[in-house]
Amino acid sequence: MALVLVGGASVATAGWVTYDAWSTRQAWDASPDAQALALQAAEPTPIWLPAATPGPLSADIRPLPTTAPTPLLSAAARPAPPPASPTPEVRAEDMKLEAADFRFLDPPEPGAHARLAISVVNHGPTTSGKVLLGVPAKWFEGYSIIGTGPAVSDDRTDDDGLRTFSFPPILSGATASYELHVTALGEGTTAPPVKALLGNGDLIGEIGKPSVLAPTPRPGPVMSLDIPKLKLKSGVVQTTWEPPPFAIGQIKASANVSLGNTVLIGHLSGAAGNVFAHLDELKPGDEITAVSRGLPYGFVVSRVFESTNDDAAPIEPADDGRLTLMTCSGVWNPFTHDYSKRLWVIAEAPDQAAVTIANANATATAEATAGVAATATALALDPPTTPTPVPTPFAGEPSLAGGIGNTRADLEKAYGHATGETSGKLVVFRAASREVHVLFTPDPPRGALLSIVISPSLSFDAAVREARKLFPKDTTPRAAAPEGNPRFVVERFTSPTLEQALGTADFTVIYPRDDKGAITGIIVGLGDDIDALLQQARK
Repeated sequence: MALVLVGGASVATAGWVTYDAWSTRQAWDASPDAQALALQAAEPTPIWLPAATPGPLSADIRPLPTTAPTPLLSAAARPAPPPASPTPEVRAEDMKLEAADFRFLDPPEPGAHARLAISVVNHGPTTSGKVLLGVPAKWFEGYSIIGTGPAVSDDRTDDDGLRTFSFPPILSGATASYELHVTALGEGTTAPPVKALLGNGDLIGEIGKPSVLAPTPRPGPVMSLDIPKLKLKSGVVQTTWEPPPFAIGQIKASANVSLGNTVLIGHLSGAAGNVFAHLDELKPGDEITAVSRGLPYGFVVSRVFESTNDDAAPIEPADDGRLTLMTCSGVWNPFTHDYSKRLWVIAEAPDQAAVTIANANATATAEATAGVAATATALALDPPTTPTPVPTPFAGEPSLAGGIGNTRADLEKAYGHATGETSGKLVVFRAASREVHVLFTPDPPRGALLSIVISPSLSFDAAVREARKLFPKDTTPRAAAPEGNPRFVVERFTSPTLEQALGTADFTVIYPRDDKGAITGIIVGLGDDIDALLQQARK
């Protein structure tokens, strides 16, 4: 009977623990914090521009009206329009929202100056009424308004949370640019969806995802973490120590990414969360990408080890850029409510990780080799001649997984084994719905040209996001903006790490277009000869 009672109690306790973890997870997934972290992890990569190259301002920046924002009447509550005037009225369908973009004038970080701009054209027979720029009011939780260009006459927020700014009318046949200038309060770089409306509330047009342009940012705190081996992609929150349930936390006192020891922590199991439940599956050589202020930083796992639960050495400051990931391990103590050990994963920049892994392998081999002392004695009696120095080949991967300049082993890891070759000796990989053609350098083989066939076609912004996944981590643009024609769009970049790997720092990205202007492929290759790159990609 006692055994039955003990067994029943154990089952009940286990059931309660499981239910507690499940219910806590459900509550977390439904919380605003979880939704904000999900958006943070999915934040698009901006189009990087050289520093200090803002677009021209359409007008002087003017402060907002001094009156506080007032509610905008819903359509049902609006007063009836005045009697028809003999002058032709400009309707919403006579207007067009031509473009919208969100541009940081300073490198993205708290305090940076940014500009949201739209361009509207009036095809109507006469001057339009006032034009409203609509932005979700919630977006302003991350930004403080500096002013507008030109001045606005009204600033209102309706019951649906849409904040509108009333700009001057547009002459018949003219195009006007309207700008909203803000200061960033946080680390995000996401543009808001925008609407252009007439003063009566009729919709001219809307753009759900305006392009984001920015100068290359300085390293900041980690905003999201991607570990392909674990199929884990999560937003990251700043914390003094204990992270929220089911979330990764960066210790606030640790370094900004790439500037020292950046420490990331997460729970192992239970109601506190399990975001790092499979951290022990990581091995040296596995890749981790940390995103800060929209810019991805690539790291490679170099060490995995356990220590006691009071060992603080792994979180001490360091001079070299690294990620230190930590979770609990060992045995759970119900009296102290703690595990006996900590699991640590150290990830370094790819070139440094290659050195660390090579040194660890060499040490392990030396310790396992018998007769080391005898060999050392023999060498002392008959020392070898000094060999001719040979330049050390570049080690590691200059780009993100599957990117330009990476080894064939890395590309096979990213896309699977090759399925054949083209007539021009480009190696063919097939990954998901994509076909990737790669031109490799001679021994050691590294990807000097990558041609991705896209089907179905993508918008330019979506293709840019895909191309950025192939770039070296230290990529900087060589032109202020993309160039091109109806056949293709071109971007030009440079990377010191790529020069170390392939001997050439400059590379070009070509986006072929179809008849409708959609992007049908991505070609990333060395140099600036566009015709030669296109010819190579077609072989």
